Amino acid sequence: MAAIRILIAEDNDLVSLTLEDQLKGLGYEVVGIARTGTEAVMLASRLKPDLVIMDIRMPEMDGTEATARIRDQTGIPVVMLTAFADKETIRRAEAAGALAYLVKPVNEQELPPAITIALARHREIQNLRNENLELQEALEARKLIERAKGILMQRLGLSERDAYERLRQRARDKRTKMKDIAQAIIEAEELLGS
Repeated sequence: MAAIRILIAEDNDLVSLTLEDQLKGLGYEVVGIARTGTEAVMLASRLKPDLVIMDIRMPEMDGTEATARIRDQTGIPVVMLTAFADKETIRRAEAAGALAYLVKPVNEQELPPAITIALARHREIQNLRNENLELQEALEARKLIERAKGILMQRLGLSERDAYERLRQRARDKRTKMKDIAQAIIEAEELLGS
């Protein structure tokens, strides 16, 4: 199994090098170190790491803004790193999309659980998004099929069951989805006018 690829975003050289050594010692692959928030966004996009560990206080663009941009542009999960553990800082990190939170100085034993949790939460979120898309597509297909059934019922005097069966049989004959047949019927109806 390939090592988890991590981008470190930390402007303090001592902290970033220590973190890099800790991560490598734990079997992770460090793909890069960003010194600014802007560089973190650029490197995340270019290097496509599995995870970013981001300091909340970064030059040019702070860590919360960089985290939000990384989330929006790449969807890569981010673990926030900070010396501050106050409620407002945690709230900002969460609002930016951070999936876990580490307080400096980082104890090496805290890294694997934080990384594992962040990656698991990321997979959960991705699964929910995919499920949501599938449900939206199914609902849209259902709406098209219902509309096409109505057109067939009106134009051909069919019962609802017969209209559905005709759609299903046509899709089977054409080896396509019922949604596509329904879309074609709707487009033909719009072209011919009702």
